[in-house]
Amino acid sequence: MCCRNRRAARFFRRLPQNEKDQIMKTALVSALLAASLSTPAFADDKPEFRIELNGAVEAKDSCRFTFVLTNAMPVEISKAALEFAFFNKAGGVERLTVLNFGRLQKGRTTVRQFDIPGGGCATYSRLLVNAVKSCDGVAGEADACETALVTSNKSTIEFGM
Repeated sequence: MCCRNRRAARFFRRLPQNEKDQIMKTALVSALLAASLSTPAFADDKPEFRIELNGAVEAKDSCRFTFVLTNAMPVEISKAALEFAFFNKAGGVERLTVLNFGRLQKGRTTVRQFDIPGGGCATYSRLLVNAVKSCDGVAGEADACETALVTSNKSTIEFGM
């Protein structure tokens, strides 16, 4: 034990019991406050499965859609698959397609790209998340992920649920 620690221990032993109790309470409150501040921001919030349509660009007779996904669920999603409805410029459904996003680690953000054949990006006016088909690893699976699903958009194509 260092000299400074021995002096502190002697000083602490000489204090009246009520002062020792006050110091211990203050130390306990400080430790609890520090522990609560160190937890991730989404730990106390409701679970979220966020998906952002980040962009859509032309790619050899297809449209390349870029998605940014954040798994703020309490567990890892071992397999996520969502069904999308692609709408044409006239507002009709051009196609229904299931996209497999694979494994999404807890607390992580992941980027996935998919090339959708059948014309360029100008073909599409809207992209709708029609259903969560798979959300393996989450209690309640597809229903739980669909409830927690939050969409956002940074592209020129309308996107949502």
